[in-house]
Amino acid sequence: MNPNRLSQALALFGVALYAYFLFLRPNQEGMALAVGLFVGTMGVAYGEKPFLVPFFLGLYGVLFLLQLLFGHPWPFLLGGLLGVGLPYLLYRLRKPAR
Repeated sequence: MNPNRLSQALALFGVALYAYFLFLRPNQEGMALAVGLFVGTMGVAYGEKPFLVPFFLGLYGVLFLLQLLFGHPWPFLLGGLLGVGLPYLLYRLRKPAR
C-alpha cells in the first residue's frame, strides 16, 4: 500500500467514524478521535516526499485548542497522532535504504 492511499483511507475512515459516533452511538470522545484522525491525516500530504499542508495544520491547532478548553483533548490528540503517524511510518518503511 502506498502512504498517500493509506492517508486517504484514514481520512475517509475518520469521516465514517464521526458519522457512527454522531448518529448510531453518540459518544463525545469517539467524535473527538474521529475529527482528530481526519484533520491529522490531512495535515501531511504524500507525493515523492511528505510535505505539510498549512491549512490543515492550522485547523488542527485551532481544534486542539478548542478541545483543550471545552472538550476531550486526549482522544483528539490520539486521533491526530494515528492520522499522521501511520502513513508516515509506512512511508519510512517503504523508502529504499541508501
